[in-house]
Order: sequence, then structure tokens, then C-alpha cells
Amino acid sequence: MATTTVLSQPALLINSVDYSDQCTSAVVTINFEQLEATSFADGARKYTAGLGNHEVTATLMLAYGTSEVEENLASLVGTTTSVVVYATDSTTAGTDNPEYTFTGMYLASITPINGALGALQTIDLSFTGGTYVRSTTP
Repeated sequence: MATTTVLSQPALLINSVDYSDQCTSAVVTINFEQLEATSFADGARKYTAGLGNHEVTATLMLAYGTSEVEENLASLVGTTTSVVVYATDSTTAGTDNPEYTFTGMYLASITPINGALGALQTIDLSFTGGTYVRSTTP
């Protein structure tokens, strides 16, 4: 029987800092380059996984000041870091709450000012690359 889980409140940790209370969206994409492995003897194309090129995107409410979103992320631009995403707001992994831990993810850029009249400021992040482990063990 198929079941559906609504991702309404994922937990998000960037460089070991929990941003769950400032995160409005999170998307995890697991991607491996497609390498052709077809030989003359094959009747159809065959492929194998190549290098991983994973991505985690997130939108956070933007805040300024000591140890706030903007200050923490400014120090990560152009570097690699860890990103951990849980399916629910709990930071305890389980079969109903998989944990995706990425190490060595690269943050190429940030938009530290993103304002509009009458709107809350947000910042869109895109972390790429790195390796990942999926865990359901607490």
C-alpha cells in the first residue's frame, strides 16, 4: 500500500547550526552523472553512475547581527561545509524521518540584501557537490 508523507517542517542544519526556525523551504536532490557503459554486444544503451553532483536548496528568513543568518552564511561563501536535512522537524533519524548528511558541499554565492517594500527579506541558498549518507538509524 502506498503512503504519502507531507514535508511540512524539515529540519535544516548548515555547518552544525540549526536553521529550522528560519527555513521556509528545503529541497534535496541526489544526482549522479550518467555514464554510458554500452558495448558492441549490447542491444540497447546501458548506463552506470558516475560522479555525484548533489544539491540542497533552501530559503531562509534573513536576519542580521551577531550569530544571525547573514553573518553565519557570509563566512561560508566560496567554501565547503556540511548540510544535514531531516524530513521532519525532529533531528532524530528514523524510518519515518530519514536524515540526509552531506559533507563537502560548496556554497558559491549568497544574496545578503534581498528586500522589497512590505516584504520580509529572505535568502535563497544553493549548496552543490559533496558526498552524502542517508540514515534512518537514531
